Formats: sequence, structure tokens, C-alpha cells
Amino acid sequence: MRVFRNIPQPNKIRGQLHRALILITFIIGLCIFIPTLFIEFRQTIQHQNEEMVNYLNAQTYFFESWLKERSSDIHTIANLDFVKGYHYEKAQAFFQDFKDKTDFTDLIFVNKDGIVQFDTVTELTTNGKGVNVQNREYFQIAKKTQQPYITDIFISKVTNQPIVAFASPILNEQQEFNGVVFGTVNVQVINQYLHESRVGFLGHAYIMNQNGMMLTELNVRNNDSSSEQFIVDEHILDFAVNNTANDLHVYKDMNGKWVFAKSKPINQGKWFIISEIVLFDALKPLIIRFLLIAICIVIGSFFTIRVMLQLSKKIEEPIQQLLTGVGKVQQGNYDYQINEHQLAPYAQEFQELCSSFNDMSTKVRQDTILLKELSITCQLTKLYNRRYLIEQGELVFEKCLEDENACSCIAIDIDFFKKVNDTYGHLIGDEVLKHVANIISNSVRRVDLITRYGGEEFVILSPDTTIESAIKIAERVRENVEANPYTNDHVKINVTVSIGIAEYGRASDFATFYELLDKADQALYTAKESGRNQLRVYDSTKVGTNI
Repeated sequence: MRVFRNIPQPNKIRGQLHRALILITFIIGLCIFIPTLFIEFRQTIQHQNEEMVNYLNAQTYFFESWLKERSSDIHTIANLDFVKGYHYEKAQAFFQDFKDKTDFTDLIFVNKDGIVQFDTVTELTTNGKGVNVQNREYFQIAKKTQQPYITDIFISKVTNQPIVAFASPILNEQQEFNGVVFGTVNVQVINQYLHESRVGFLGHAYIMNQNGMMLTELNVRNNDSSSEQFIVDEHILDFAVNNTANDLHVYKDMNGKWVFAKSKPINQGKWFIISEIVLFDALKPLIIRFLLIAICIVIGSFFTIRVMLQLSKKIEEPIQQLLTGVGKVQQGNYDYQINEHQLAPYAQEFQELCSSFNDMSTKVRQDTILLKELSITCQLTKLYNRRYLIEQGELVFEKCLEDENACSCIAIDIDFFKKVNDTYGHLIGDEVLKHVANIISNSVRRVDLITRYGGEEFVILSPDTTIESAIKIAERVRENVEANPYTNDHVKINVTVSIGIAEYGRASDFATFYELLDKADQALYTAKESGRNQLRVYDSTKVGTNI
């Protein structure tokens, strides 16, 4: 038994089609996904950039307006008559009431010598022994320029918190410097203001000065009250100072998270407002869109593959039908036909191909039958030929041996046939052969195998036949040939035959079909040597025996 299990099978069209379909779908998916990914990413970055620009512009506008309003408030207070006239009690009451209604953390009155007369946080000082702020920058600038001034961030000696001061000089009637009024704002107030003005923006913003000190506390990392708590990292400061591009900048923020960032100078370039948004928050809509696109591509690919597999099935099945048909024909089943009705749903080309196969199969069957018939039949006499006798005779003989039955072989030769050919020609000779073949066929039994062994010699193989029965058959043949000469419109030819008979039986000294055939031929030779038109039986003790 042949085993094919371990033999590698060649690639079939089904597998190749499936792999091709998956590859094509994958390539199409990539061709859709990659450009979409690139376009969506660019649009997301552009949208985020525009959103942060708008946010920074809005924050800058509101914060600059807020700075101007607070500076204007202090300037207005500094120009009040009771402030110019050093009416401390009235000024203090006004300061306290005004502070409660505004964003100021503290309002402070400083005389022209730099001594704090009072503020709204500590107790009133009027004896000239208040805190001396003469060396403070805001006092010196207000005294020198006699213009309102906004300080940088510094740590308050009163609250020990980072603050921003709005200073405005007090001028007397002669427009001479007569002191300073300034209000402080805690950075928490600025931080809250920035937070409240954030509308629809996922990120956050903070303000810092040119030294990197923060004016807000959005990124406070510990509870330390030292000034280092409010200093940003150097890379953030460099980005704010040197950033002039319109593109987004990416870096790690104070908390170690990767962020998109943009910056813009405010307060006449002394401060910077920085807007940051965590990368994940900024790209989250993009990620969601990518996932939706990927899901759509996967679902679309699934249905596309299903449809294409159905299409490939309409290609595979007719081809498989053809392969099956070819295999059947190859195995010798020439009657196999493809059911053309089953191919009705498939492409017309496959229907025509399968119809052509059926026509070819029919033609092959007919040609094969004809070839087989030609290979085993004598075309002149229509009897089986020598080849068929050799193939089938051995099988018949083996069956007789198996069943322990007798088997006889009769060899027949036309007497003086060469003389017929020489006298009347080969055409008449062929007619004589056909005449004798018909007489033999009509003289034997249906079970007997009649063959034209060659030339003018015929062989009859009679299974399950004893020598006595074989003699009767042979004698009948001889008598019928002798009694029926060949005749036509022009000639009459008397024909006789010589016959040799051999039998396989229990007493036989041979055991193969070829030996049986050879013994019959030897008996035939004896009949011809003995005068022709007679029978001879093979005898092991004597080559031929008269009948």
C-alpha cells in the first residue's frame, strides 16, 4: 500500500488564492490606513497648534487686560486727595474696603522716605517706625520714573509667599514725588484667574519671568516655601525665551510628563505665558479616530475577504471538478462525465471548459475502445488476435488449474493457403481467410476463445473441455470447412484445414498455457506432415496420434 501522508503536497490553487486574497486585502488596508494616519496626524497637530495659539492669545488678552486694570486701580488710588494729603485714617479705611472688593492681597501706603505708613494686612503704623522699603526696586523705579510700575515676582516679607506688586507714585500739587502706593497680588490669585479663563482647553497654562520663576503654582511639586519651588527647569526656560517658531514644542514638563507646549511674551516681554497639554490628552481624539478607522478596516477587510473567498470558491470548484475528471480519466474511467447542471451558477468560461472536457472524455472513451479493439482484434477476420490470446489465454488456463478442470487447445491451419494467394492473389486470399474464420466461429461453443494466431493459422482455447470434447469440436470445424468451399461470381475454391489438439489434464506432463499452446502446435505439425485435412492429438509418448 502506497503512503502519501508524508509526501509534501504541491501548492494548490485554493491556498494560493486565499494567501493572495489576504495579502491583497492587507496591502489595500495599509494603503488606506497609512495615508489616513499621516493626514489625521498632521491635521491633529495643526488643530492642536491652532487651538493652543488661540488659547494663548485669549489668555494673553485677558491677562494683559487684568494687569492694566490692576495697575489702573493703584494709579487711581495714588491720585486720591486724601492719599496725596497723607490722611492716613481715611486712606486706611478706603484701602481696606477697596482690597476686600478686588484681587489685591494687600494695599500698602509708603511715604516719600520709603517708610511703610500702613498696610491692610499688619497693624497700622503711623509713628514713622514702619518697615523701610526705600531700597525696594518698585519704590526706586516709581520715585525715578514717576510712572506706574508692575514688579517681578518676589517673596513677601509679610506672607512669605510669592507675590507681584503694582506700584504707582504719589505726586503732590507741584507734581513732585511724595510717596508710593502699591498693591500686591498673590500668585494663587493669578493661578485661579488663569484656571477660570480656561474654557474648553484640556491643558493648562502658567506664567514665569525671564529668570524662570513662576508667577503661578500650577506645577508646585512639594510643600517647600523656598523660592526654588517656583523655578522651572532650564529646558523650559530656554524654550520660552528662544521660542519663535509657530510649531508645537515637545518636552517633559515639571512633573516628568511629555507635553506639547507653546509660549508667548506678556507684560512688555518681562514675563512669559506658557501653555502645555499632555501628549496623550492632545492625541486622544486622534487615537480614538485611529481605532475607529482600524476597526472599520478590519471589519471591511473581513467582509471583503468573505466576498472574495466566495468568488474564489466559484473558481476553485469548477477547477476541482476538472481535476477530479482528469483523475478519473487517468485511472481509466473513461465514462466519467462532469455534471454540467451543477456548473450553471459559475462563469460561462468554466461551463464551456467543463463541456469541452465531457466532449473530450467521450472522444477519449471512443478512441480508447477503438484502440483497445484494434490492439486485440484481427481487422480482417474480426477474431481476437495473438496478443489477446496470450493475455486472456493464460488467465483462462490458470482458472482451470485452480478449479482442477481440463483445458484443451485446438490449433488450425489452412491447407495450401500459399497456393491460393499465388493463384488468385492476396485479395482472394483475404476473402478465403474471412470465409474460414466465419465457419470456425459458427462451429464452436460460445465459451471457446477463437483467435487468429497468425497468417493462415487459428487457435481455439476451450476451457473446462476434455480431449474427447475437443476432438468433437475440431472435427466439426474440419468437416464444415471441407463442406463449404469459398465461392464468388468468378471462382470456387475448395478449402481444407489441418488441426492439432492438446489437453491439460491430471496426467499431463506440462503445467503452463505456453506449454499447452506449444503441444497443440506440435500436433498440428504432425497433422500437416501426415497428409493434411485431418486431426492429430498430442501424446507425450508419441508426437501426434491419428484420429
